Amino acid sequence: MSTSRILVADDDQTTCLLIQAALVKAGLVVELAYDGAQALAAFDEGLFDMVMLDVDMPGMNGFAVCAELRRRHGDELPIVMVTGMDDIASIEAAFDAGATDFIAKPLPWPLLAHRVRYVLRATRSAAALRTANARNAALLAALPDTLMRIDGNNDIVELHAAPADSRPCCTPVVGKALAAVFPPSANAVLERALAETRKSRQSRTVEFALASKTGRPSHREARMSAIDGSEVLCLLRDITERKEYESRIHRLAYFDSLTGLANRRGFLERLEREIRRAHQNDWRLAVLFLDLDRFKSINDTLGHAAGDRLLQQAAERLRAITRPGDIVSHDADGLGSAEFARLGGDEFTVLLPMINRPEDALPIAERIRASLSTPFAIGGQPLSLTTSIGIAIFPDDGDDAATLIKHADTAMYDAKARGRNSCRYYNPTLTAEAVHRVALEAGLRRALAREEFVLLYQPQIEARSGRIATVEALVRWQPPGGGLVSPLDFIPLAEECGLIDAIGAWVLQRACRDAARWRAHGLDLRVAVNLSPMQFRAHDLIGTVRAALAASAMPASHLELEITENALMADDAATHGTLGALRELGIGIALDDFGTGYSSLSYLKRLPLCRLKIDRSFIHGLPDDADNLAIVHAILALARHLGFSITAEGVETAAQAALLGELEADSLQGYLFSRPVPAVEIEALAHRQWPTYGGAAFSALADAGCAPAKAGPPPA
Repeated sequence: MSTSRILVADDDQTTCLLIQAALVKAGLVVELAYDGAQALAAFDEGLFDMVMLDVDMPGMNGFAVCAELRRRHGDELPIVMVTGMDDIASIEAAFDAGATDFIAKPLPWPLLAHRVRYVLRATRSAAALRTANARNAALLAALPDTLMRIDGNNDIVELHAAPADSRPCCTPVVGKALAAVFPPSANAVLERALAETRKSRQSRTVEFALASKTGRPSHREARMSAIDGSEVLCLLRDITERKEYESRIHRLAYFDSLTGLANRRGFLERLEREIRRAHQNDWRLAVLFLDLDRFKSINDTLGHAAGDRLLQQAAERLRAITRPGDIVSHDADGLGSAEFARLGGDEFTVLLPMINRPEDALPIAERIRASLSTPFAIGGQPLSLTTSIGIAIFPDDGDDAATLIKHADTAMYDAKARGRNSCRYYNPTLTAEAVHRVALEAGLRRALAREEFVLLYQPQIEARSGRIATVEALVRWQPPGGGLVSPLDFIPLAEECGLIDAIGAWVLQRACRDAARWRAHGLDLRVAVNLSPMQFRAHDLIGTVRAALAASAMPASHLELEITENALMADDAATHGTLGALRELGIGIALDDFGTGYSSLSYLKRLPLCRLKIDRSFIHGLPDDADNLAIVHAILALARHLGFSITAEGVETAAQAALLGELEADSLQGYLFSRPVPAVEIEALAHRQWPTYGGAAFSALADAGCAPAKAGPPPA
């Protein structure tokens, strides 16, 4: 601590010197002034820790100097008046002027230094107390809480109120009992905690809810600490926002953000609890696993926003099944306590926590399936879907949550394999099929890494020239030591497990490379490559096509991409943009399997298509099937009117070829001409001359039985 500086002002120089000597001897620094003006001037030049003023000085007396120092430097400076006047009026005048203390003459020289030190120490203690009080006041002002001191009768005896609450509901008031401030439920919590705090002398924290004028729930936290055996300090905090955040976090952790249904975690925990109850009570329960059939195709073609709306509407229908206003008795059918969840994608689960017999689950599953079969309104258009449902029963099909869900999932895939839109119970043989499915997926991934896929090509014969102008690339899988696997057996799985883009890119690259090799050998052949709806909607499709063309140095005009009607179902800006970009590259666009998908003749006018391919289902039965003949005739007339080329698929007889030629189909494809063959065999076929098709000449040829023989039955 630094040495204290004392200013002594007295017109008696002897008195000044004696005071200075006494205080310097005590270790204090002393400066002298001999009148009031000198005292004020000295204080202006340097601050002092204390001032001793004689009352009776010429010019400004001690009272005036004291008042001026108070005006300039505030109330914290200790000022001691030194005078021979010991009357009460003088003492009162000194204190009215702002004096801190009063020392009467003659001065008590042995005690003077102690008296000065006492005043200095008292001044420092007062300053420290003021600082502490200011700090406490600042802390209380910054505290967003209410602080109450509560006596043994549970009355509020002291209060620091929190800042104004936007949801005021209970306002503590000094002098009021807690029971008069808080509602009975909250008061009971507080009084119980107060009693326990007084008894244990340990701090306690409790929470309680309050009603709010806005209707929004309000929550409080009370932290209590005992002052003595009766009084308790209670810090009351508004924790409404924290509770709301906790509620949001809980919803994020246990509920699906898109549909509002329970998510996988929430469903598993509920299922585990119900399994424990079923164990204890010897109950049965059922798990239903739902999957929206062909949802992936709709999601890929209409876009994710439409898919999300569809999932939300499906979830709303599931919730509606258990609403009290439903005409079916929920207690009777078991849906009253059902738990619905969305596990992810288009997969939903249903928990039926108490059923008497396994067969009790089927009517409920059928009811859910019927509800979801009603058309959905997406973008103002009706869209129909079906649902496949698998059912697993506890304890018959598993005694833990993971096993029951897995077996219900397996049963659902069995329902899909049997034509979709049905309900199937789990049975152990399905596990073997599921294992096979997993093995098939693993095999597909290995096949992609080891390039076990092969391309075969089927020619399209120009009807009027009898020559090959285009070949369609058809992918097959050839596992080591096995025969060729048809795309019907692995393409759907590739789409489900996300491998279709990689397989499609490989097909595109290999087809372009083979076409470039034929071109180098003098064959001017176009190659047609199929795109799945998922590939068509991929954001990097244009880049993939460019890369394949660049790597093979093949002209874009020699590539044709075949797209199904399902891929064009969205008919939105993205669809138009993708098709436009492909056409700008010079690539031809063919609409494959025309007439079998979500047909809308209006898009034929808007989309930049080049060719329509009549599906083989319409060619089958010609020329005798009158219905198919009418359809084919209409498609050809439409194509001619809109300027499209036409390819007829599945041509297997000379009579079919003759008829299609007469109807002015541009090209023909089918086993009448060739089954799909490896790339090395295309060169020989390309040099072959087939009869021309079209007009009376070929009709006579067909009637005479001179048309080429079929190349053999189609493979599976």
